[in-house]
Amino acid sequence: MKQKVGLEAIILYKLFKAVAEAVAGVGALAALFFGAEALSATLAQILLDHAAHDWAMQVARLIEFAGTTRHLVIVSVAAFADAILSAIEGFALRAGRWWAPWLVVVATSTLLPWEVAEIVHHPRWTRVIILFVNLAVVAYLLVGAIREHREKKAHAEAAVP
Repeated sequence: MKQKVGLEAIILYKLFKAVAEAVAGVGALAALFFGAEALSATLAQILLDHAAHDWAMQVARLIEFAGTTRHLVIVSVAAFADAILSAIEGFALRAGRWWAPWLVVVATSTLLPWEVAEIVHHPRWTRVIILFVNLAVVAYLLVGAIREHREKKAHAEAAVP
């Protein structure tokens, strides 16, 4: 089945995201295995030894704060859960399931308010780019799903005598 370019891009995005999140989950589990607090302290110290900038101190504090066992458990669970959802979305879109665009639209749009709140509280270009990518995905799939629904409805009405 030949996919449209936009749909193919969304499929690749979802599958790439699933792999990246799975790798992040494995990394968090590895950090737990090797001792979260000791590993985060070591990483923070390596950063401070090699970078003498204000941002290095902020990143080092963030590494030590986020490198606790509790935070890494949350990160690993969230990363694996989102990786599974992204993989399901990507493979369902690839298989042409009728419900796949709706799953992606619902799953992606439910997180948009939190993305906007994050941008308001901590504005970063990367967050803005991610928000626009997700808005584009939702809009593209929503328009396509509505168009397909209308075409099926018109075809069904035309078939009825």
